[in-house]
Amino acid sequence: MMQTFSVIFEAGTNNFIGRNEALLYSFAVIVLLLLVIMIIVSITKSKRVKTLQRINEMAEETNQLKNAFIANMTHEIRTPLNAIVGFTTMLAEMDNLDKETRMAFLKEINENKDSLLQLVNDLLDYSKIEAHTLDYNDGEVDVNALISEVCATENARSHPTGIQVEFVEKLPQCRLVVDRVRFAQVIGNLVRNALKFTEEGSVKIGCRRLSNNNFYFYVADTGCGIDEEGRRAIFERFVKMNYNIKGTGLGLSITKSIVEHYGGGIGVESKKGEGSTFYFTLPASAEYKEYGKF
Repeated sequence: MMQTFSVIFEAGTNNFIGRNEALLYSFAVIVLLLLVIMIIVSITKSKRVKTLQRINEMAEETNQLKNAFIANMTHEIRTPLNAIVGFTTMLAEMDNLDKETRMAFLKEINENKDSLLQLVNDLLDYSKIEAHTLDYNDGEVDVNALISEVCATENARSHPTGIQVEFVEKLPQCRLVVDRVRFAQVIGNLVRNALKFTEEGSVKIGCRRLSNNNFYFYVADTGCGIDEEGRRAIFERFVKMNYNIKGTGLGLSITKSIVEHYGGGIGVESKKGEGSTFYFTLPASAEYKEYGKF
């Protein structure tokens, strides 16, 4: 009897499976899909968690940079202001100063005024870049003449090291369609940066054309150099290689934005203790080609 029941049960089971085979396959497919969805959700959730962690890390890093920037700005603003107020007060209160001393005080006042003005201009330019409102008034610019002017301006200032900026390599003619003020700002930022970190040796500027006809400009110094980590971060905002040296930490970031506005690129070649060469390129299309003038 048990054998008969077993045969009947097996026959019934086979009959059920046969009649509901499609349903069973559908159920199996649904279970499989649910498992796949659960795996995908799990992976996506894991990636989302990692992404959120990375975003939090970046936000924390940015916050630290901003805090360092604010602290640095407080110092950078206070230092020239204190000097200006101090020397101005002495000029006003000390009637017995000789001409040489007065001229020395005035020189200190002017140099600190220039530092303060540079700081304010950097902050204004940075805010305009962030808001995408930085103005560009393009026109014909004689690059050789402009670089020579920048060299003359910097060489007229008193640098503790006494280093003179040299324009050592130039093109016979180089006229570009760019904003004169912004181009001078780029060259000036690179030159001043080189002078800050060069205690002895030289700071040299040059320009040439590459094999693809693009324009290549460089500022080479014999200063302290930059390590690999510094080279990766040097053009980021708020970054300073040495907080004991004056500056906003924005100059190179602003320079990068201006160069990239004209479709160029910027970079640095350097080794710690062996000097640095900051360079940027501008596309051949920036050349001024009006008939009879180039």
